[in-house]
Amino acid sequence: MEAAALMDAHVQLKRIYNALNEALDLTRQLADAVDRDDQISTHMLISMRQEPTDRLAQAYQALDQQRQALPAADADRLAAILKGGEAETPEEAPLVSQAGVNRRVLRQLVDLDQVVNRKLAREKS
Repeated sequence: MEAAALMDAHVQLKRIYNALNEALDLTRQLADAVDRDDQISTHMLISMRQEPTDRLAQAYQALDQQRQALPAADADRLAAILKGGEAETPEEAPLVSQAGVNRRVLRQLVDLDQVVNRKLAREKS
């Protein structure tokens, strides 16, 4: 895969990472507000999570468009990296590393979000 394609994908993965971290921080604050039974903060934090969620969706869409614009072999390689594949060249290592970090942060976010959802919805969850 060309260096420019690797760099473009890495930029999108960094944008995804930033949005994930912001959403994770807001979700932690949301969990605290739910624990305190602070309904005003809870509603405010729920609405605040929309912005990083929107940026996350845009970055994923841009990454998918970049992947689709690549030649078939490069597109397949990028897809493999994004799914957890190992680096085949030293140039791929930063991209592979960032994809792994993003997966870990996403897992933390999903886990925490499920906890908050159970607390908010109680028996309806």
